[in-house]
Amino acid sequence: MFRSTSRIPFGKLLTRKIHHQSNGLIIPSKTVKNTLQKQQKRQILFKMGNETPARVVGYYVVFPVIPEETVENNCFMFNIAKSEDWPKLATAEPREMYEGTVRMLMDYGATVMEHMEHLATLPAEDRKFENVVDPLLTEEYEVNFAFQTLVLKMLTDWPDCNRKLFDADLHHIKIMCARDQMEKLTNKDFQEAIKQLYESKDGLSEWQSRLLEWYLLEIKASGLDKHDDKTRKVLGSWSKFVDEYRSKYITGVMSTNDQQTFVVNDQKIIKDAPPHVLQKLAVDEQNWETGPWRGRMTPHTIYPFMQYCGDRQLRATAWEKWTSKAGFDHDFYNNSINIEELRHNNEGLAKTLGYTSVAEHRLANKMAASPETVRGFINALTRRIRPVVIDRMESWSAWASRCEMITGELQAYDMPYVCRKEAEHHYDVNPLDLMNHFPFWPTFQNIIGVVGHIFNLEFKDITDKGLERAHADARIYAVGDKFSGQHYGRMYIDPYDRQNKRGGRNAMLARPESKERGLDKIVYFIGSAIAPTSNGPSLLHHQQLQQLLFHFGRSVQLLLSQSPYRDITIPWSPFYASDWDAADMFPTFLQMFVTKPNLLAAISSPHLKTNQPLTEEHANSVALTISRSSLWDTYRTLFWSDFDLSIYEMEDRKQKFWLDMYKQMYEEYFPFKRQKNDYQPCSFTPIFALQPHMSMYYRKLWAEVRKRAQK
Repeated sequence: MFRSTSRIPFGKLLTRKIHHQSNGLIIPSKTVKNTLQKQQKRQILFKMGNETPARVVGYYVVFPVIPEETVENNCFMFNIAKSEDWPKLATAEPREMYEGTVRMLMDYGATVMEHMEHLATLPAEDRKFENVVDPLLTEEYEVNFAFQTLVLKMLTDWPDCNRKLFDADLHHIKIMCARDQMEKLTNKDFQEAIKQLYESKDGLSEWQSRLLEWYLLEIKASGLDKHDDKTRKVLGSWSKFVDEYRSKYITGVMSTNDQQTFVVNDQKIIKDAPPHVLQKLAVDEQNWETGPWRGRMTPHTIYPFMQYCGDRQLRATAWEKWTSKAGFDHDFYNNSINIEELRHNNEGLAKTLGYTSVAEHRLANKMAASPETVRGFINALTRRIRPVVIDRMESWSAWASRCEMITGELQAYDMPYVCRKEAEHHYDVNPLDLMNHFPFWPTFQNIIGVVGHIFNLEFKDITDKGLERAHADARIYAVGDKFSGQHYGRMYIDPYDRQNKRGGRNAMLARPESKERGLDKIVYFIGSAIAPTSNGPSLLHHQQLQQLLFHFGRSVQLLLSQSPYRDITIPWSPFYASDWDAADMFPTFLQMFVTKPNLLAAISSPHLKTNQPLTEEHANSVALTISRSSLWDTYRTLFWSDFDLSIYEMEDRKQKFWLDMYKQMYEEYFPFKRQKNDYQPCSFTPIFALQPHMSMYYRKLWAEVRKRAQK
């Protein structure tokens, strides 16, 4: 794979004056002796292969691996630098794309450092958006385009390689890109300059003002505006321990992924599972139709396994192991202490920044705005949903007793399976047969027809215009206003899963529109439908249809955004300054097509075997089935939203131990007794593994409920 391990922009290293001695040892000149002495006084630890000498007489400089890529010898870089119309998705080699992107990022890092030095000498009266921010945005545009195109290539058409090496390379380039682009916000001169510009508003357009406001909010919420040594030291200490215990928490979760597997050899046990689920569960993905299949201790497989496994005892065992994962049953990978440390250190960080709790910090710039708003939302939703769940338990229990011979009370491990089966039986819907109404490309064409009609959009297939594609399966659409003719951009869609395709569904903004360069907006849309075979086309299960609608909705959302700046195109996760609890409004609106019989019928096709259309009556049954079967998932999401907020809205986490709160809330929410070794928060990464996501689990319900309220 292609690697660069530098954390220092190469431009600065090339201009740094040094004096060489043999064996790579660099002796400091007189001009840097004072600096060296100061570093020694600060007790810097020198980590060398040999024993540390009694007296340090020099230091080692480890140079970064600088790719020898330039605009002249790299067609990928040349394409972007010359503002060509379409990226080199086919003709650029993977090595050119990766090393070219690394080189562009390193160049950008050097540009940022040089620009910060320039700002330090720029008089306040001469500061303008054009000489403070624009010089960075110009290069950011090209760097981001290269990075997004590289990610598309890596996820959809990358050479076969070791999975760990691939993940490491992708992770490295992501971190490098994020770090370099956030670097400017840490600089005091840049902060003062944009604050002055924002407060004066002199000559700023609306979008420029919004961008500066976003910068300032992110700076404040991240504590980057704290410049006194004492506060910086305290913040650094809190952040250090947050990172340490977050890493330990994730390690505990990841290390227990393969400790238990649950193998199914008899297909009758999972006879209801659609092809995409069988593919997820297959031990060998190439033989997903014949098996065997297995559930691993990861959300990717355990939830589908619980939903489709007809063996109750196997479900019970899997659920017990899943909910005890990384809990008190594990001596070495017990995440209990890590949860409390994460609570403690995040609380300290939030209070140092001037907030009363973690929740107040995380929600300050969100649509919900405060923990009180989210608490009111959760309480109101609980009052509405809990009686329905209690009433529905009777129907679920009656069906389970009648059809599954479950004579005792239903347990937590029964609910995903029973709720799905009961809903399908209640409305007499066969999801596997329903797939014949949703072949991929006809369904996609119907979706763009409906969306085009609702929003006055025109989607024109321009795949045959000679634009490069990473794979022959991909198609390209030009999107514009149906009546005015305004061009919004182009959408690249790669719909099918393949052996060398990684990741799942995704929608990415490749580049915003740039009138100065004469470039339009491009959006990449990655799908994961099962590829067609000689026996028939690719068919969509209703779960896949919902995902298609959601990510297509995100693509359209990106295309219709009027922002000329990437950072505020939509509210991006996980930035503190962005109200990304509202980001899913439009995608969720499209996803709800499956619960509206007339829209569901409109995006369907005649049955592949009978050639009969999806009738209004059948579409209504399907919509009701999907709504009914999702009730339990909605209720569990509500529970986790409440637990998430309750954990982080405390002003003093010592008020209640996490396990005591979990036990109490579990008893309030669920009609069955919690298992003795159920410690699920110890492996519930959405709440504890990502700092900006703390107190944000409610967003999974926020968009849907808000959209229904607006309707």
